[in-house]
Amino acid sequence: MTSRAETEALRRSDVLKTTLLRAMSHDLRSPLTAIMTSASALAEAELLLDDADRRELSETILEEAMRLDRLVSNLLDLSRLDAGAISTQLDVSSIDVLLAKAMDAVQAGRRIDLSLPDEPVLVHADPHQIERVLVNLIENALHHSPATDPVYVRVRWTRSEAFVRVVDHGPGIVPDELEQIFEPFRRGSRTGGVRGAGLGLAIARGFADANSGRVWAESLEGQGAAFVLALPLAERRLPLE
Repeated sequence: MTSRAETEALRRSDVLKTTLLRAMSHDLRSPLTAIMTSASALAEAELLLDDADRRELSETILEEAMRLDRLVSNLLDLSRLDAGAISTQLDVSSIDVLLAKAMDAVQAGRRIDLSLPDEPVLVHADPHQIERVLVNLIENALHHSPATDPVYVRVRWTRSEAFVRVVDHGPGIVPDELEQIFEPFRRGSRTGGVRGAGLGLAIARGFADANSGRVWAESLEGQGAAFVLALPLAERRLPLE
């Protein structure tokens, strides 16, 4: 006889498979179409293109290919998290180094207003997984902020935890949705025309949980949203004043 837990696990697996197929048919097709269209234009011998046109088409191919790579990586990560197949390689890492790598990955250094403590803050976590958490949180904030506004990233700590706060200038989050947006394929009602598969926040929380950390969202009416990552410190220290 199948237990209730086993039945629920099977139901979740079926839902995940169905939703993955929907995401793959929609969200994977968009970058693929852009890549194929741009590549076809570059390969068309009879189409006269100047250097600026070729550069724009090449940049489109690269940008969409990177977007496709991130989406595939997110799908794989979500599948592993759902199956409990994620293993963490704990190490001592500096938050400023992890943030630098994450900012390089999203290629948006000029749009980030970063504030770090005077001395390094060391955390005990899997550096690769936490880098992915930071990439997803920063990328989410960039997507929901106007291009002219910076995204604020602040690092603080208590005696036992380090906190990374990522603040955007977007439309904010409805109070009832502060937890729902961390569910796979769930997006807030105020996303407007911002595209996305709704995977980044779910993966960020999954990796944070796997590293004994926490991720949550905060939002006040009329303001943007803040996403906070809390991680265990590698060593206890006095709280930051």
